[in-house]
Amino acid sequence: MKTIINILLAFICFSIQTTLSFGQDSRTRITGMIEPYNVGISYDKTINLIFPYSIKSVDRGSADILVQKAAGIENVLQVKAAVQEFQQTNLTVITAEGALYSFSMRYQENPAFLNLKVADLAIPSAPIVQFSPEMEYESQLKEIAQRISTKQPFLGKEADKKNDMKITLDGIYIKEDQLYFQFTLENNSLINYDIDQFRLYIRDAKKSKRTASQEVEILPTYSYGNLKRIEGNSKQTIVLAIKKFTIPDKKYLKIELQEQNGGRGLELEVRNKTILKARKI
Repeated sequence: MKTIINILLAFICFSIQTTLSFGQDSRTRITGMIEPYNVGISYDKTINLIFPYSIKSVDRGSADILVQKAAGIENVLQVKAAVQEFQQTNLTVITAEGALYSFSMRYQENPAFLNLKVADLAIPSAPIVQFSPEMEYESQLKEIAQRISTKQPFLGKEADKKNDMKITLDGIYIKEDQLYFQFTLENNSLINYDIDQFRLYIRDAKKSKRTASQEVEILPTYSYGNLKRIEGNSKQTIVLAIKKFTIPDKKYLKIELQEQNGGRGLELEVRNKTILKARKI
C-alpha cells in the first residue's frame, strides 16, 4: 500500500513540476511575441498609416483588404476594405530601419481613426529585421536622397530653359564617398514630357581639330524621384547619388535631359568649382 501511495505522490509531484515548467516556457514564448495592433477599416473610407521611416515590405493576410503606398510618398500606407464585413485578417509592414509592424485588420463601418501615426502607437518597433548588405546600402542612399529632396536650393545658376521646359541644379551634397546632385525639372506647358534619357558625362572643354572628343559617362549608383515623366504644368525634384569625383582641368560635366519622341532637349555644363561647393549632409 505504501508503495502505491509513494508512486502516486511521485506522479503528482512530477505533474506539478511539468505544469509549472510548461507555464514558464509559455510565458517565455509570449514575451518573445509581437502582439498585433488592432485597426478597424471600412469599405468606403481610407485609413492612412504613417510610419517613421520609408516602407520596404508589405504583406496582407488576404485579398479582402487593399493596400498601397501613397503616390510619391515612401512612409504612408493607405488601407481600405475590398469587401464589406470581411473576416478578420492581418497586415505586416517592414520599414527601412529594420522594424517589423504587425496589425490585426477587422471590418468597422465607421473607423474611430482615419490617420494613425504609427510611432505614437503601442507597437514594438525595435530594429529586428536584418537586410542584405546590398539592400541596406540602397536603403541608406534612399534615406539620404529623401532628405536632400526637401532642402532649399543653394546653387541655382546652373540652369537651362527653353520650349517651356527648365532644368536647374539646385545643390550638391556629399556623405562619405557619395555625391548627391539635387535637380528641379519643370514643365510649364500642357504637354507631358516623357523622359528618354538623363545622362551625365565628362567631356573636353575644347575639341582639338586633330583629336577626337573624349566622353566619360558618369553612372548614378541611385536615383530618387520620377525619371519617367514630367507632367504638364508641374515641377519635381530629382536626386542622383554618384560615386565621388572631381573634374580635371580643361574638362566639364555635361548633363543632358532628352525627351522621348520629342525635341525639347535640355543641357547643363558644370565646372569643377561647382562640384567643390558640395555641402555635407
